[in-house]
Amino acid sequence: MTNPFVYGKVARGECFADREREIAELSSDILSGQNVILFSPRRYGKTSLILEVLDRVRAQGVLAVYLDLFKVVSEEDFVAAYAKEIARLCGGGIRAALNRIRSLLPRLIPKVVVKGEGVEVELEFEFDLRGAREPLLDDLFEAVAVLAREREKQAVVVFDEFQEIAGWDEGERVQRQMRAHFQHHAQVAYIFMGSKRHLMQDIFQSKNRPFYRFGKHLPLGKIPEEEFAAFIEARFKSTGFQVEEGAPHRILEITENHPYYTQLLCHVLWDRQRDERLITADHVALGVEEVLSREAHAFHEIWEALPLRARQLLVALAREESPQVEIYSTKFLRRHNLGSASSVQRALERLLSEELLERVDGKYEFTDVFFKRWLRREFT
Repeated sequence: MTNPFVYGKVARGECFADREREIAELSSDILSGQNVILFSPRRYGKTSLILEVLDRVRAQGVLAVYLDLFKVVSEEDFVAAYAKEIARLCGGGIRAALNRIRSLLPRLIPKVVVKGEGVEVELEFEFDLRGAREPLLDDLFEAVAVLAREREKQAVVVFDEFQEIAGWDEGERVQRQMRAHFQHHAQVAYIFMGSKRHLMQDIFQSKNRPFYRFGKHLPLGKIPEEEFAAFIEARFKSTGFQVEEGAPHRILEITENHPYYTQLLCHVLWDRQRDERLITADHVALGVEEVLSREAHAFHEIWEALPLRARQLLVALAREESPQVEIYSTKFLRRHNLGSASSVQRALERLLSEELLERVDGKYEFTDVFFKRWLRREFT
């Protein structure tokens, strides 16, 4: 029997937890051509969410393109990857796709690539790196809108981890050209997703940036506790487990409703209890200990790589019952013997840059809830 809880990869179908409100809102935005900027902390399930949405709107006839910029490290990578997704949209067999893509993107050179021992055939693209880039980008950024008009359909283009573009788009030339085209596409909704909130806010909320006020902002929060608890109980029961009353809420108390860490803990609990088929509060506590034991080596490596002041700040934050603390206040600094506010600021910048902490709604949270629990166990 397969474990019904999925973590570390995209959750689809029955493994996908709730988010019906967000699915409905995003689907409506796409059908009405509304541009959306969707951001959330890491591992909140935004990719699982958008792929679920794309499945549903495709069933309604929407043309959909999804491009993950996480592995895109240059303008050349971007052009090739985006063109490949547009080629998928053309459809109609490899010969028809070749002919259509040549008319849509005449400055690119398509080549047929056979993968998987002749089972899978797809298109990849080359172009003259010395040639003028603007005309090529003009073609690229118009292609989806052209297809939408031809087929008289609504379209959506999703750029996942969009903040990564800032690392290679020198002078924001590509972003400016994107905006110049995208703002005229009534039949195409553009969705920009990111997990680094401060970078996404800088791109879309700074007056001097190309994408200032380009779309609706949609921060993705945690799944409501009652709905998440019902999902947990239903997933256990679907595989013949009995669940003690209150156990799902205890799981969520420990994981702080974080989607990734909730699925992780439930996955461990299911494996531990697959013979007994029973989940109680005591089993939850044992599951937490197993997770901490599994991750202890990685946590030690993170700890040893940090300077002293960053370690002290992590321990201080782990000891606090509430994340709503004023870390530069005299009270906080003295209570945890942290020294000057300037040294804490440097430590905080280090922890934010290494994504051990993140700022959410004005407070600082651990990106890994089990790392926080490990710190509490080891240093309190």
